[in-house]
Amino acid sequence: MIHQEYYVNINNVAMKGVMEMIRFENVSKVYEDGFEALKDISFEVKKGELLVLIGPSGCGKTTTMRMINRLIEPTKGKIYIDGEDIQKVNPVLLRRNIGYVIQSIGLFPHMTIGENVALVPKLKKMDSEKYEKRVDELLEMVGLSPKMYKNRYPNELSGGQQQRIGVIRALAADPDIILMDEPFSALDPISREQLQEELVNLQEEIKKTIVFVTHDMDEALKIADRICIMKDGEIVQIDSPENILRKPANEFVSDFIGKERLKNVKEFPEIEKIMSRAVKERADIGLAGALNTMVKNKVDTLVITEKGKYLGVAPLWNVQQNYERTDLTLKDVMKRDYPVAKIDQSVEDVVNIINTHGVSFVPIVDNENKVLGVVTRASLVKIMAELI
Repeated sequence: MIHQEYYVNINNVAMKGVMEMIRFENVSKVYEDGFEALKDISFEVKKGELLVLIGPSGCGKTTTMRMINRLIEPTKGKIYIDGEDIQKVNPVLLRRNIGYVIQSIGLFPHMTIGENVALVPKLKKMDSEKYEKRVDELLEMVGLSPKMYKNRYPNELSGGQQQRIGVIRALAADPDIILMDEPFSALDPISREQLQEELVNLQEEIKKTIVFVTHDMDEALKIADRICIMKDGEIVQIDSPENILRKPANEFVSDFIGKERLKNVKEFPEIEKIMSRAVKERADIGLAGALNTMVKNKVDTLVITEKGKYLGVAPLWNVQQNYERTDLTLKDVMKRDYPVAKIDQSVEDVVNIINTHGVSFVPIVDNENKVLGVVTRASLVKIMAELI
């Protein structure tokens, strides 16, 4: 019954669209000798993301990962998969529903490649016709022809090929979660890089929830959706590779990332440093007055305000088309749906606004909607050229 209930829970949560797959709540691990491997850590792994655990030796990254399939039990705290407390799930059944890839691969030498990959589906008593087809599909997926490799034995394959088999064996029973414990660290640099690229491509296709342990920062930056940096049993920073490179949480993270990597990350300046003066006009100004302001300031668009607050923009074309109408003001001809940005947004946000809306400039406003200035496409081009 536990096995069936476990699947019911997974299906129900998936139908509800819950994004969280794994959750640690105040988890600690203290060994009998008093060593505190984990110190009250809490974090979530989102459904379909690849989270990398990284840190120096003894930081607790492997302990954390092995708690997910109960190879190590916490001293304190709770771990949930799809909202289910894993302490309530039979550990053997739990492990059969979680893929596991390790550095030493662990292929059975007396079994063929096909038998190795099909091992867990057999243990779960899946239909043989279905899993045999699945084995062929997985071999094809990692560039190993079933005709050529399915009936070979592990010792007939290179280290890189064996590791590919280790990865697809973890996928054979179609688990929602895959744990990978330094799976590529024993490989030569070329094979390692190839497998990293294959994993990224594979993940784009299969969208599994993957927890990946490594000690290699380059590997983490290349494959991760998010990186969890650990030290002395605690989480120091958990964020996207981009944010970790741009905004290390402290000196330990900066040192761990490496000064050379940080040197290569060039920051965009803050918005206020590239902002130009906005040519503003009141909403109640007539069109002749508006045209005069445009000519005087050599601009083709005015930023319209009312009581100092942003209302919209008035392009030259709108003013000229309606110029003969003496009864109209800028409020009547302006565009109200023109995009703006807040002063506390990033330059990257402004770039996205300009590209998405196809505009030449973006008005910048404060939290009270007062116009502070504009950022133009030309100023952004200049900044990007300086960063290259």
